[in-house]
Amino acid sequence: MTESSTYPFDGWERRTRWWAGVLAALALFAFVLLALAVRPSTAVALVLVTAPAVAVYVWQTRRIRRRRAVLREPFPAEWEAVLQRDVVFFRVLASDEQRRFRQYVQVFLGEKRITGVGTRLDATTRVLVAASAIIPIFGFPDWEWDQINEVLVYPNRFDGEFQFGDKRGHNILGMVGTGSLSRLMILAKPDLINGFRNATDKRNVGIHEFAHLVDKSDGSIDGVPHVGLDRQAVGPWIDLVRRKMAEIEDRNSDINRYALTNESEFFAVASEYFFERPGVMQRKHPKLFEALERVFSQNLRTRAAAWRQDLRRERPTFGRNSPCPCGSRKKFKKCCLQWGRPPPPALSPT
Repeated sequence: MTESSTYPFDGWERRTRWWAGVLAALALFAFVLLALAVRPSTAVALVLVTAPAVAVYVWQTRRIRRRRAVLREPFPAEWEAVLQRDVVFFRVLASDEQRRFRQYVQVFLGEKRITGVGTRLDATTRVLVAASAIIPIFGFPDWEWDQINEVLVYPNRFDGEFQFGDKRGHNILGMVGTGSLSRLMILAKPDLINGFRNATDKRNVGIHEFAHLVDKSDGSIDGVPHVGLDRQAVGPWIDLVRRKMAEIEDRNSDINRYALTNESEFFAVASEYFFERPGVMQRKHPKLFEALERVFSQNLRTRAAAWRQDLRRERPTFGRNSPCPCGSRKKFKKCCLQWGRPPPPALSPT
């Protein structure tokens, strides 16, 4: 394991092994019946009965071995620099929480495809995609991103036909695929990066799109995220959303007007606000803030002071003589820079 014996995927492993055992038992039972019907020699019968069951178990548990292999790899210094420089959510976490966040980043990048379409895919982009996925579900230790297999990164915004460029109508920042494009997400690279590097505008397209997938965990993107709402809480949530949308309509709210598109977009826009400026939302929209704390199972009010203090500082940069972001107390050039490239410069939209 990396950095600590703490392993956040025990629950997932137990479930995976249990289902593998069930399927192996079914295979064993089926081949016992086959052996009774064929009546081979004892040696052949033993192989006929046990080999398929073992093969089923080994096949069904292959993800466990792959995941553990991913986590045995050291966390790349370049990835750490991106988190320290661009992800406020990560910077204000306690050290044990940061350790868990890194593990989630490793697993996401080790198991999901991130593909650049017409653009170079660098470490910054990859890590920020992973951070976008992890931030909304950080309060759910057993969460598995089964709703997505691949993230496409476009060089700029695109239209409804998935064409990108600077033409009129190319105004989509991100999209969650449906139908034949299910389990696929598209993100515009400049907006993904700027969403993290401008940490005060209450906008983050990566968090926005993954919030849609949290919403979709009950089967539909409808603005009612049942993962964090029990049955009794659904009615009050819908009433709250309607009141907040009415405030936006009356221009009596600082929530982005894109939230008026529909209830699902309201949830995604509110999620951006919640994770980018939790202290501001707690002050201006206390009921909505409390509801989103329950939805995401995250107590952001405990981090609000650290968040405000962090935002007052300039965005961290790492020169050769800077303290290494890994916490070794050595200079960057004497520590992680020896094993990876220096953090890339700020990117501008392409």
